[in-house]
Amino acid sequence: MISFEGKNVIVTGGSRGIGAAIVRMFSKLGAGVAFNYNKNLHAAEKLSDEIKKFGTDVFYQDCDVRDFREVQAFVRNTVEKFGHVDILVNNAGIWEYGPIDKMSVDDWRKTLQTNLDSAFYFTKVVVKHMLKLSIKGHIINISSTAGQRGEPYYSHYAATKGALISFTKSLAAELGPKGIRVNCVAPGWVKTDMTEKTMARQETEIARNIPLGFVGEPDDIAGPVIFLASNLARYINGEILNVNGGNVLCG
Repeated sequence: MISFEGKNVIVTGGSRGIGAAIVRMFSKLGAGVAFNYNKNLHAAEKLSDEIKKFGTDVFYQDCDVRDFREVQAFVRNTVEKFGHVDILVNNAGIWEYGPIDKMSVDDWRKTLQTNLDSAFYFTKVVVKHMLKLSIKGHIINISSTAGQRGEPYYSHYAATKGALISFTKSLAAELGPKGIRVNCVAPGWVKTDMTEKTMARQETEIARNIPLGFVGEPDDIAGPVIFLASNLARYINGEILNVNGGNVLCG
C-alpha cells in the first residue's frame, strides 16, 4: 500500500542510528534518498552500499548542519542530482550530558545549532523547492519525549526538542494551505549509538518503566515516519506522534 516510487527524500543526520533506519526504509519502498554525514565517512559509505542493493538512487555528502552555507550547498547538490525533493526529515541531533551549573555557553549553543537551527536551515531551503512542485511535499521533524516533559541534566536538548514541536505546529498552519504537510515524531528511549553508554548501564531499569516492557529500535521510529510521509496520512497535519512504548502519555 505504501510506495515512494518517483519520490525523493532528504534525511538529515542520516548516516547512523534512527536516521539510517529511516534512509533504509524509504529506499526499500522505492524513494531516492539523500543524507548528510559529519565526519564519519565510513558509516555513510557503508549505508550507501547497502542502499544500492535496493536499486534506488542515493546521494550523500559531508555537511555540517550548523552551517547555513553548507546546508544550502547540500540541498542544491541534491536537487541537481534528483531534480526535486518531495520529503524532508529533520532528524539531525545530539544528546550530551549538561548540568545547568556546569554547562558552558558553547555547550548550549552547539546543541541549539545542531538540533534546532539545522531544522530551520533545511526547511527554509527545501520549502522553496517544494513550492514549485505540482504535488507538494511533506516535512517530518524528529523531536523527543524530552521536549514534552523536560529532562534533567539535558535542559539544552529538551529545549530544542520542545521548540521543534512548536516549529512543527506553526509550519503546519503556515504551509498546509500551500499543500505541504508538516508533522513530528517524538521518540522515547531508542537503542542507538547516542544512547549506547546509557543502555549498557540502565537498559533493564529503563525497560521496566516502559509499559510495553522493552526499549525501541531505530526501525520502530522509521516506520511511523514512513506512515506520516505516505498518502495514508494525507489528512494528518501538525500532529505530534508519540513513539515511546507508552512511557510518556501525552495528548
